Amino acid sequence: MKKIFIFTLSLSFILLNPNPSFGNTSCEKSSNYLIAYECYKNLKKNYLAVENLENLKKTTAEEVHDFIEYKKILLLKEYDDIDKNIDKFKIYYSNSQLIKKIELIKAENLFNQKKGKELIQFLKNFEKEYKLSLNDKLRIKYLKALNLHRDKEYKSAFKLIKNIGVRNTTFKSKEITSAILNYKIRHNLILSKKEKIKRLENLYNNGQYSLFMSEFEDKLSPKILINKALIKIKSNEPNEGLRILRKISKGEFTSTGSQSQDLEVIAESKYRIILFNLKTADNNSLLASELKSILTNYPNYTKTNEAGYLSARLFTLDKNYKDAIKVYNWLIKTKSKGYIDKSFYGLGFSEYMLGNYKNAIGYFASLKESNQSYYSQLGSYWTGKSFIKLGDENLAFTEFNTLIKENKIGFYPFMASKILKIKPTKNSASTKFKNTKLHQSDINLLSLSKENPKLRREIETYIRNKINLSNYKSYLTELYNADEYNLGIKISYSYKSNNKFKFPKGYKNIVDKYSKKYGVDSNLVFALIREESLFDPNAKSWVGAKGLMQLMDYTADMLDKELKIKSSLFNPEDNINLGTYYIMKLMKRFDNNIPNVLAAYNGGPKNVELWRQRFNNLEDDAFIESIPFKETNGYVKRVLRSYHYYKSNN
Repeated sequence: MKKIFIFTLSLSFILLNPNPSFGNTSCEKSSNYLIAYECYKNLKKNYLAVENLENLKKTTAEEVHDFIEYKKILLLKEYDDIDKNIDKFKIYYSNSQLIKKIELIKAENLFNQKKGKELIQFLKNFEKEYKLSLNDKLRIKYLKALNLHRDKEYKSAFKLIKNIGVRNTTFKSKEITSAILNYKIRHNLILSKKEKIKRLENLYNNGQYSLFMSEFEDKLSPKILINKALIKIKSNEPNEGLRILRKISKGEFTSTGSQSQDLEVIAESKYRIILFNLKTADNNSLLASELKSILTNYPNYTKTNEAGYLSARLFTLDKNYKDAIKVYNWLIKTKSKGYIDKSFYGLGFSEYMLGNYKNAIGYFASLKESNQSYYSQLGSYWTGKSFIKLGDENLAFTEFNTLIKENKIGFYPFMASKILKIKPTKNSASTKFKNTKLHQSDINLLSLSKENPKLRREIETYIRNKINLSNYKSYLTELYNADEYNLGIKISYSYKSNNKFKFPKGYKNIVDKYSKKYGVDSNLVFALIREESLFDPNAKSWVGAKGLMQLMDYTADMLDKELKIKSSLFNPEDNINLGTYYIMKLMKRFDNNIPNVLAAYNGGPKNVELWRQRFNNLEDDAFIESIPFKETNGYVKRVLRSYHYYKSNN
């Protein structure tokens, strides 16, 4: 029998909303109850927000009613009868994943009702009953601090507040920062020097630069001074940032009292200056030599491995392979954590480029034993390439065939298949799976949230928490058939699932339309969309790239002018039109060389022109390995891996 669950709205709630209609608003234009709810909520018109939740509940199945009632409780939690609604929720939805969230609302309500002793006992039981996330623990700690403060136990309250403010600077940042200041002014309770330094470090690491600068104090710590310099550089004040770093590199700072720590600070400042200069340097070997001097002069510097590998890599990019080999050998000799596989690869590639193919095979053979699939594939591929250079095609082809057999998907199997001239196998199987419709309510709720990224993320989490080993296949199938590719891809990597869920052909009709129009392989477009946005039409990167094919505004404006149209980058059709047209332009510019085209799409056409000059006559695989931008290097490999999959499962 279907459960009936109706929350009662208190008279006080109605009285606080004397004009329920509120006149016409933009919210009324939406026929989507979920989006209308969010709209009214943001306008603080809670009565209409609740009304839309009730309408949403009437049009959805019981499977998602716990989510709807939870949202309603969030709206009504400040009203007198909320306890009754919470208790009803716990009865009707006793197995809901949202029970823990509801209990925390109950705790907050106890605090608001000034039931301090009851709150403390409630929190004690809560901590025993549930597995707590970091956010749960912080909310509990914050409630305890507020309760202690109200009881005028200021020292105990401040202890909890500063613990949050020092270690977890993003949690209720505004409230915690204000509380720390108030305790200082009203109760003379302050952070210790050590706590101030730790808080500033975490503010910097979490990107809270404005707050960092407002709390920065001179002479606290030279490490903090370096962070200030880096913020200046990131805030378009590079000269001031570099001035600070250069002073520190000369030892012009207040000593920490420890020689080893002072040397660490000097080494760090020198390293940061080199990293800055790397952006505009023409002579990589000069910077590589400066990095080597840090290794020599500051052997206990905590980033010696990182600096050493960068030094070797810069020598490699300048084709200064002999010097690169020396640094790679040093990294292996010192057993540099996290850089052993990279160093064996660097040694093998350097020897390969020097024509010492037998030496190269020795290093690549070590990589084949790596417990990381990427490096074992890399070692196998370049072993095969080395055998080709030695004129032994039989051994080379055996290596390539083994690589392909053991790894169905990957950049290096793709490159091996090109050498062996293996044509992709045409798979005529349907790309649709039998739809069970067991989770239709979840899928519909997800679909309704498309217009609101924040709400969508919340619903994605709600759905993911329902998925387990017994139902993941039906969820993946329904997400796939509902064109909800982004969430499907993310979930597919948590389970042993069909690769078609990992590599969907989303927006197929649009991709086929513009691929045909501009003469671009549709498989390449699918691969690029997958790696750019995971088929999320609302994707936006930290630098401002937008939509399925992650186009920047200035690129889109240029393409719009050429096509004499006006596009919206979050519109799938517009985005795919512009992105595919842009690929066509790059194909013409770079002679249909796909690795060059992909490098240009990610790293910029002008950079690729420079790389082509620097690495003139290199084969495609060696060119890709030599791309200096770490992001672009990995990007090209990932897109080519996906391109190979799509071609092989066409």
